[in-house]
Amino acid sequence: MPVRFEHSLPSGECENTGSDAGAPTWQHSRHTVFLVCLCMLTGLIVMIIIRPGSAAEAAQPATPVSAAVSLADSAAVAPNPGAPTVTSLSPSSVSAGGGATVQITGTGFSSASAVYFGTNASSDFSVVSPDVITATAPTNAGSVNVAVVTPSGTSADNQASQITYAPTGQLPITVSGQNLETGGVPTKFTGVNAYELATSWGTNAGCGGMETEAQIASLFSSLGPDSMVRFWAFQGTLATNPATGQIDWAPIDQVFYLAAQYHVYLVPAITDQGGACDGGHWQDPSWYAGGFQDVFNSPSNSNGRGLTPLSYWTYMQELVSRYKNSPALGLWEPISEPEASTCASAYQPTNCSGHQTCPDESAAATDLTSFFDTVGGEIHTLDPVHPVEAGFLGGGQCGTQGTDYQSVGASPGVDVLSVHDYYGAVRLGGDRWNGIAVRFFQAAAIDKPIITGEVGILAGTGASCVSFDQRAAELITKRHAQFAAGSSAFLVWNWVLDPLGSCSYNTGPGDPLLGSLTG
Repeated sequence: MPVRFEHSLPSGECENTGSDAGAPTWQHSRHTVFLVCLCMLTGLIVMIIIRPGSAAEAAQPATPVSAAVSLADSAAVAPNPGAPTVTSLSPSSVSAGGGATVQITGTGFSSASAVYFGTNASSDFSVVSPDVITATAPTNAGSVNVAVVTPSGTSADNQASQITYAPTGQLPITVSGQNLETGGVPTKFTGVNAYELATSWGTNAGCGGMETEAQIASLFSSLGPDSMVRFWAFQGTLATNPATGQIDWAPIDQVFYLAAQYHVYLVPAITDQGGACDGGHWQDPSWYAGGFQDVFNSPSNSNGRGLTPLSYWTYMQELVSRYKNSPALGLWEPISEPEASTCASAYQPTNCSGHQTCPDESAAATDLTSFFDTVGGEIHTLDPVHPVEAGFLGGGQCGTQGTDYQSVGASPGVDVLSVHDYYGAVRLGGDRWNGIAVRFFQAAAIDKPIITGEVGILAGTGASCVSFDQRAAELITKRHAQFAAGSSAFLVWNWVLDPLGSCSYNTGPGDPLLGSLTG
């Protein structure tokens, strides 16, 4: 039967006889070690392989993690008589998109601390009675076991604890040469950026305004077929509870659940260059060269910004592992607008734009390539299905200037290139070194797809702006031109509920731009 450990074992209960032989304790460290542990209280022998991480992170105290470690034993193990039991599930089949409420019946649930669906923990469960729990099913695939965790132990897998995830019919996005495809058919995607969708004040610190479940559903339902929405899935303000300092997946879960319901494809950006909503750290050359495996934590900041209990590396692994089976997942974006530049501390983290320097373009390109080789490679290992999109701004940033854009984009850790277009109504804006047309040509040269990950035109009632109707018409013309030139997706910046104002890049309910996305 499978055995799960969700917490550190008390000192002395597990003897380490592997390559780190020594202290008889278990830690959530990230050493590359092979452990053979003999638990003295139960006689259980367990073999564990732990993913590599940085020495700096390994030195950190044991940190809570959201996913259980599931291990299949090779011999019969006597059940823990004090552990809870699961005797039935209702329903026993749910959507692969997640979000269904499941009633779990059994025994010994009184002090339940977690409910797992396979290796994914439910982000919302309630102990109704010692014999009943209701839990929201996280996204997953195939058939998995539901396990209840209490101080007395973890429920054993059995036929009654198995739940089946039914496919939604939404096909994954794949890459073939310069095309994005669904079901083997080249596909052009349209949609919006809505970076703030996972903001949930109280559960997280938030980045941008907060939308209700109904408001997010309204956005998704208003989009046409082959729609894509890019949003922030940052650790610091969108996945960490500022009150507890712990990862809380519920707000990001909700975005995935609703996107799956309406067959919208998501592009979660895992962090951004400036760190204003994630860790408060400008991603400088040392970060790209390996500092992403270190923890940048600012618990003293009362609003939670910078509250990052995990390193980028560990958080990325947790995020990918949790959502890789979601039918709504479109592309992974490791970082938005990467550039291996330097910013003086006086300007960090919110005022670096315009104050950063690029002392060595060649070294910056090397650092960016190393980052994508490592991080993109790890994402491919954890999730072999979904492509990795680079998040490039494409305007000549440090490390991707001129031909370096192509050389960094050629990393095997990058499947899809990108540009961000704020050149107004010009169809293919920019200069002959770093313009949109150059980037499309470079993507074709290395036989990879490219997307317009952000595109914006100022519009509003102000005298210096075009009208909303004119902007919609200009974006239709621009989209057709960029699709013809090679772009595989066209994502407008940025959907909000706030009034659009006298002159803004934003779009929202009632803006004719939204209706123009499929025109």
